[in-house]
Amino acid sequence: MGTAVALLLVVLAVGQEIPSWGRWTCLGLGLAMLMLMVGGTGTVRLELLESRQELRRTRNQRDVIDRYFRALMDSLPAWIYFKDRDSNFLQVNKALADYSGMSAGDMIGKSDAEFLDPENAAKNRQDEIQILATGKGKERFIEKENLSGGGDAWVLTSKLPLIDQKGRTIGTFGVSSNITEMVEAQNALEKERNTLRTLLDSIPDGVYIRGESGEYLVANKALAKFVGAKSPAEVVGKTPYDFFPKEHSAQFLADDKEVMRKKEVVVQNTYKMLNSSGAKRHIITTKVPVKDKDGHVSGVLGINRDVTEQEKAREALRQTEHRMQEIVDNSPSPMYAKSVSGKYLMVNRRFEEIFNLKAKEVVGKTDLEVIGDNKKVKRLQKNDALVIKRGKPLQFDETLDFPDGLRDYVSMKFPMRDLSGAIYAVGGISTDITERKKAERELQDLNLELMQTHENLTNAHAQLIQAEKMESVGRLAAGVAHEVKNPLAMIGMGLELLERRLPDDDTKGKETIARMKRGIDRAKKIVRGLVDYSSDRRLEFRGYDPNKLVREALELVEYQLVKGGISIDFTPGKNLPEVDADQTKIEQVLVNIFINAMHSMGDSGALSISTEQVNMTNVAHDEGSRLRERLREGDEMIRIEVKDTGKGIPEEVLGKLFDPFFTTKSTGKGTGLGLTVSRKIAELHGGELILANRTDGPGAVAVLTLRVKKN
Repeated sequence: MGTAVALLLVVLAVGQEIPSWGRWTCLGLGLAMLMLMVGGTGTVRLELLESRQELRRTRNQRDVIDRYFRALMDSLPAWIYFKDRDSNFLQVNKALADYSGMSAGDMIGKSDAEFLDPENAAKNRQDEIQILATGKGKERFIEKENLSGGGDAWVLTSKLPLIDQKGRTIGTFGVSSNITEMVEAQNALEKERNTLRTLLDSIPDGVYIRGESGEYLVANKALAKFVGAKSPAEVVGKTPYDFFPKEHSAQFLADDKEVMRKKEVVVQNTYKMLNSSGAKRHIITTKVPVKDKDGHVSGVLGINRDVTEQEKAREALRQTEHRMQEIVDNSPSPMYAKSVSGKYLMVNRRFEEIFNLKAKEVVGKTDLEVIGDNKKVKRLQKNDALVIKRGKPLQFDETLDFPDGLRDYVSMKFPMRDLSGAIYAVGGISTDITERKKAERELQDLNLELMQTHENLTNAHAQLIQAEKMESVGRLAAGVAHEVKNPLAMIGMGLELLERRLPDDDTKGKETIARMKRGIDRAKKIVRGLVDYSSDRRLEFRGYDPNKLVREALELVEYQLVKGGISIDFTPGKNLPEVDADQTKIEQVLVNIFINAMHSMGDSGALSISTEQVNMTNVAHDEGSRLRERLREGDEMIRIEVKDTGKGIPEEVLGKLFDPFFTTKSTGKGTGLGLTVSRKIAELHGGELILANRTDGPGAVAVLTLRVKKN
C-alpha cells in the first residue's frame, strides 16, 4: 500500500513535467496497487480491469484529439507555434516548418535566433518577455519576417500567453498569416496610384471624373487651378454649380447624362467660358463613360483642353491669309504658284482675267492644259526647272499668245520652300512689258533709219571705241611706235658692235651691255603692245569649238608652264555649242591669262581650266560700255574659267587691273597692256572678261564669257 500511495504522490507532484501518456499510466498503476492492497484479490482484480479499460478509452480519446489537433495544425495555411518561457519552440505546424525550410521535429527545442536574422529574433524575444511579464498578448499587427537564409515575408500576427490549468503563464503561442502578396499588391497599388496622381497633375489639360449625381470624384491640379481651387481636394465632392455659372453647369451635367445614356466612347463639345481669373477661354471637352466591373456606367471621365491660344493663332492666320489674298488679288500683275510637277496651286484675280478662267478651273492643271501652246509651254517649264535647280529667284523674258496678239512679260520666278527647307513649288509674278517692247522695237526701227541715213555711223562708232580705249595712249601712239622702233634697232646694232670689241676680261662692260639689251627688249615689247592696242583691224568671226580654242591656246604655253612646275587640269564641258570668235584674238586673251597665272604662282602651282554653257542672270549694264552686243538676261553663253593657286590679287588693286600700263609684276616682266588689250578683245566679241580672287581657297580666277554662235 505504501508503494501505491507513493506512486500517486509522484504523479501529482511532477504534474505537467510528465508526458500525458506517462501521467495516465502512473496514475492507473498506483490506483491498481492501492485497490489490490485494500480490497482483496477478487475485488481488486475486477476494479483493476475496469481501470485499465477506462484508461484505454481515455488514451484513445486523447489520441483522437491529438490527431484532430495535428490535422488542424498542419492543414491551416497560417503559421502556428507554441513556445516555453525561454522562447524555445514546443510545437509548430507544417506551414511554419515549410517556410523555415526545416521539419517540425527539427524546430522543437530551438529558438528564433536559429531561423531569423538577429534583429527580428531579438524583437520577437522582447515581445514574448513582455507577454510573459504582463500576461497580455499582442493581436493582429503586421510585421516583416526575415529568415537568416535570405527569405523574407510580411505577416499578420497575434501573440498570446500560454496558460496551464492552474492559470500560470508557462509560455507563449502565436498565429501568423503570410500576407506578403497582399502587402506587395497594396504597395504596388499605392505606387500605381501615386504614379497616376503624378501623371494626372502633370497634364496641362483639366482632367476629372464626375459621378452620376454630377459630383466630382477625381480632379487634377490643372482643373483645380482653372476653377480657382487651391488643390484638387477642394474640388472633390463638389459639383460644377460650385464653380461655373448656372447655365454652363446645367449644360455640363446635361452632356454628362447624354454620354452616360448613349454609352459612347468619345464625345467632344466646345465651350466658351470664363476661368477663375475672369479671362475668356476657349475649351474643348472630351468625355467618355466610366464603367464599373459589371459594365454599369457610373460616371463620366472628362478632359478639358484650353485651346484659346491656338484659336487666337488660327484667327491671326486667317486674317493674315485674308490680307495676303487681298494684296494678291488686287495686284495688276498675274501671280501664280505651281508645284514641282508643274500643276497650278494658286492664281490671283488678274490671272483669271487674262486667261478668262476661274481659279477652280486652273488649280490642279498644267501649263499645257491652260495655255495650249506646246512650244511656249516647254520654254515656261524650262524656266521653272531652272529656278528649282538653282534654288534662287530668277528673271525671265516670256511671250504668250492671246486672241488679241502676242504679249511680252518679264517674269520673276522664285522657289517656294516648306518648313524643312525643301522646294515644293515655284511662285511667279509676271509684268506685262508689251508696250515697252513695242516702244523698243520702234526705237530700233528709228535707229535703223538713222543708220541707213548715215552710212558712216559704224565707222565713226568704231573710231569712238578706238579713241576711248586709247585715252591713256593718245593719238600719238602709232607715231611714237614708228619713231621708237628705228632708234631701238640702231641702238641694238651699236651694242652688238661694242660687245664684239670688248676685251674678254671686261666683265663689267659685258654686264652693262646685257642690261642695255634687256632694256631694248622691254622697249620693243611696249612698242608691240602699243601697236596691237591701237590696231583697228577688222575681226574675223567664225564658229569654233570652245574646248578646241582652250587646247590650242594651252599648246602655245604648255612648255613654259611645265618648265615652271605648273600642273594643268583641264575639265572640258560636254556637248558645248560653238562660239562666234576670232581664233587668233581669243588665243591671245587665253595665253595672256595663262602667263599671268604662271607669274602669280612662281616656281610651282596648279592651273585649273573648265568650260561650261550658262544662261546670263543678274546682268548689270554699264551705261558707258561699248560692247558689240549688250548682254541680256537669259542669253546663252560659254564660260571659260581659269583658276590658279597663286597669291591672289591685292584688294587695293582690283579696280586698276584693266588700266593701261598698270602692272603688279616686277620690272621687265610686264608692260601693263596685256589685260587692257584682252578685255578689249572680249568686249569686241560681245562677251566679258572678269578677274577676281578665289572664294574656295588661295589664288585668283579669270572668267572669259563668249557668245554662243547663232544658227
